[in-house]
Amino acid sequence: MSAGKEREYWIGRSEFYLGEDNILYETIVGDIDEKYAIAARELTLKLMGMIEGKAKVLVDLNHVGKPSAEARRIGREMFENEKTEMIALFGLHPVARVIASFLMGVTRKKNMRFFKSKEEALAWLQEGNKNDCSKI
Repeated sequence: MSAGKEREYWIGRSEFYLGEDNILYETIVGDIDEKYAIAARELTLKLMGMIEGKAKVLVDLNHVGKPSAEARRIGREMFENEKTEMIALFGLHPVARVIASFLMGVTRKKNMRFFKSKEEALAWLQEGNKNDCSKI
């Protein structure tokens, strides 16, 4: 794990960045094992802690690999965190859709939505439309 500016961190080729718009941008690259998931959770919570109020999260799944069972459990816990307001997942890769479907199916939060493009996902977060949280 390496740090850039105070608002940007890397785990391998995956980037975690808190934008000037106070949206947490996550680009997940490769397979996700327990060690990776724990590091990602720590970074996500650290960056969320820099936001006043609740956090909006944009997750790029275009280059995501297979998550382990433990990584899926950790991911679910992260998405259910009380600090999380909205989560927009996006990606065109078939694996992205499967992972998003799984996460949305196992979480109790209803503030998560999957999109095909970053632009659609970002627009939804910026609108703050919590009432339109349809699943895949």
